[in-house]
Amino acid sequence: MDLNIEQQVFMVFFAIIWGNVANVQPRWKAFQWPLFISFSKARHRVVLSFLCLNLLPILFFGYVFWANSCYKYNNSLNTISVIIHSVIPAFSVFGFYRLWLGIIEHSPNYFYAKSPYELNIEFRHIEPTFVVNSLQTRLSNCPVIELCPTNAWANLVVAIIYISIGMLFPWLNFWYY
Repeated sequence: MDLNIEQQVFMVFFAIIWGNVANVQPRWKAFQWPLFISFSKARHRVVLSFLCLNLLPILFFGYVFWANSCYKYNNSLNTISVIIHSVIPAFSVFGFYRLWLGIIEHSPNYFYAKSPYELNIEFRHIEPTFVVNSLQTRLSNCPVIELCPTNAWANLVVAIIYISIGMLFPWLNFWYY
């Protein structure tokens, strides 16, 4: 299978940007598999994370990869074509992270414990709790994430914009033969 330049560049940029997004995930414990069975909030988070941070990006990758294989691009404007059809859609990876974050911020009690006392004592050092106001008291040995539920809708809107642009740009055909 021969890959065109748009597909090759899209793969590289998608991987680079996905690596940047993956670097912020550890503090969120998005994939808290050790607590999947024993703690329902971690289970909810793992399912959401699997959908938003694994399944949807894989489907999106396949979609853009396929879309970039449908046309033969005008080689005289190859740099512009590569940017429009490959680089810009790769940035949609940020949209999947924003989607995940917006859902988490919309319903934080569904995905995280509000207090360390909701957790079994043996999980308090590994399972984060959330605070909305950073002035809330915390246990010193418990990881805490700060959420802003009022930002949930903004994150969801930005996610839709990122993903929509990424789905649209491979089809912009004003530089095709």
